[in-house]
Parts: sequence; structure tokens; C-alpha cells
Amino acid sequence: MPTPTLTQTLVIALIQAILVVIFIFVIVPLTIYAERKVLGHIQLRLGATRIAGTHTGLTGLVNRSMWKLGKVPVLAYWRGIPMLVGDILKMILKEDVRPTKADRFVFFLAPSLSFVAAVMAFAAVSFVPGTFFTFPKWVPLVGGLPLSGGMADVNVGLLWILGIASVGVYGIVLAGWASNSKYPLLGSLRSGAQIVSYEVPLTLSLLAPVLMSGSLQFSHMATTMATGLPFWGIVPQMLGFLVYFTCGFAETNRLPFDMPEAENELVAGFHTEYSGMKFGFFYLGEYINMAVVSALAAGFFLGGPWLLPFGLQGLVNPYLPAWLGQPCALFFVVKIVLLLFVFIWVRGTIPRYRYDQIMAVAWKYLIPLALVNLLLAAMVRYLAV
Repeated sequence: MPTPTLTQTLVIALIQAILVVIFIFVIVPLTIYAERKVLGHIQLRLGATRIAGTHTGLTGLVNRSMWKLGKVPVLAYWRGIPMLVGDILKMILKEDVRPTKADRFVFFLAPSLSFVAAVMAFAAVSFVPGTFFTFPKWVPLVGGLPLSGGMADVNVGLLWILGIASVGVYGIVLAGWASNSKYPLLGSLRSGAQIVSYEVPLTLSLLAPVLMSGSLQFSHMATTMATGLPFWGIVPQMLGFLVYFTCGFAETNRLPFDMPEAENELVAGFHTEYSGMKFGFFYLGEYINMAVVSALAAGFFLGGPWLLPFGLQGLVNPYLPAWLGQPCALFFVVKIVLLLFVFIWVRGTIPRYRYDQIMAVAWKYLIPLALVNLLLAAMVRYLAV
């Protein structure tokens, strides 16, 4: 295989970045739409699940069209698309209001900070180890060259993801402070305390895969956790997954850990004073962070691009058909989608905790449990060596 030139390397890097951005901006709107549909069915709400009334004009025309579309079994799921399209257009076209006494620069910076940090965290996620595919010979400039399974599968990938993702909390805290309003400030303070508290057990839970794999590189960790551990490595993987995914709900401010927003107490929390696309950046940032949390959980605990979770792939690989024994990016994406469904499912079924209960869960239960899991991971590594 020929060594790529500098120009070819830059072009391939640009293509990888575009593919990652496309993935993000495909899965996030679909997640928002799926959330409306799932919650609509759970709570028997109109609109997302079936026609709401006998509207006239454009709304009535679209609703009746979607109702007819819904009678087709395969296409019935897409009933409710007009509501999503309408909300997107409303967000784009809505007037951008700024409080008179708000800090203008910081008020503008905060949503951008949260959004950019969420997107950049995906840079070190590897969808499949090694080569994703090879460009055909007829492709100009990059023909015959491989495209790797991640945008930047660096040897400190986990540190990059955790470092960049933690920057997102600054956007929330700065938004509450810059709004010069009491409810956003209370929400931002809650968020700062909550995220700092839950980052401790979250990081400890991720140290278990680091310890067992001996690496910080995303693809190497995913490969080792899926195929390179003995059967007793299942226990710290399962325990670590439960701790990590619970912390993931708190880190993304999702129910039952949505105290920074808490609309029945704080109107809307840290983004109360935001409208239009500034609010949209916070909204999108939350869903992108959900995808990042799901990607890490799928990659380090659920087998990543391999079929089976918790290290079972390495135990049964000799007995599987060849196509099930190889890594596939589709397996990884399906696991991300399933975990995103769990985020939605929990939102529709579990009520919000009190704030003291949220802090108690982190400091009294999750941190000791994560430390015990870290000890189990150390024993697995010692016995495996």
C-alpha cells in the first residue's frame, strides 16, 4: 500500500471529520424524534403518535397527510415528522432575545462552548478498529488508500474525550451567570455541583477498562475488553457499566438527574433566558452528550464493534460464524442506538430525585461501588498476567 502524501493525509482527515459530523447530525435529530414518539406512546400523548384534532390550513393538510401515511405499516412510525420539522423551523426563526443586563459576550459564548465541546468529544471515538474501508482506485487523489474507523484514534483518546467533555460544564455555569437572573444562576450552580460530584465515580468506573486493557486508546481498549479478557472479567465489566451509565444520566442532566433544569422549580434552569438557536445549541449539546456517553458505554463495556457484550465475544468467538466473529461498525452503532433508547425510556418512567438524594447517590453509593469495581479490575489484570 503506498504511503500517503501530506495532501492525501489532509484530504482523508477532512473526509473522516465530515463523516463524524454527518453521523452526529443524523443520529441527534433521529433521537429527538424517537424521544417524542417513545414518550408519546408511554404517556398516550397526541401529536407524535397520531393526529391531534381537525386543524385547518397548512397544519391540517400536513396532519391529514401524515395520518394517511400512518396507515401504511412500514411508514406508520414516521407519523409525527411535521411536529419535529415545525419545532426546528421555530427554533431557527424565533427572535433572539437577550436580557438587558446580561453579559453580552459570555451570554453568546456559553451555548457555543457547550455545543462545540460535545461535538469535539467524538473526535477520539473509534467506530471500528483498523481500516473502515479502502477507497476504490478510481477515486481521485485518495484512490487505493484506507480510511480508518475513527477520526483520530490517538493513544490518549480517553483522556481527550473526558477532558473535552468536562469543558461543557463551563458553558452551563457561564450561561447561568451571564443571564443575570436568579433561576438560571441556581440551575448553573446545581449543574456545577452535580457534574463535579458525578465525574468522580464516572472516571473511576472508566479506570477499570483502562486497568484491564492497559491502554487509553479507544480502539485498543474496545478490542481488549471485548476479546482479550478471561471469563472472570465479566464481573467488573458489568458492575462498571452500571456505575458508568448511571453517572452518564447525571452528566447529561437527564431525568432523574435533571436538577439543573427542573422546570417545576427553576422555570427551565440555566437556559431560562435563552431563545432561538442559542437555546438550540444547548438542546443539541445535550443530545450529542447522550450519544458520547452511549458510545463510551458501548465501546468499553458492551463489546464495541463486536457482537457480544461484557467480554463474552472472546469466549465464544471460536464457535461463531466468521461474519459474527469480526468487528463491524454497524454493531457499534446499534448499541449506541439501544442505549439512547434507554435514556428516553428512563425519562418516561422514573421521577426526579430530590437534590440531597442526588448528592447521596454519588458520594455514598456510586463512589464506594466504583472503588470496589476498580479493585476487582486490578485482580483480573493480575490474574490474567
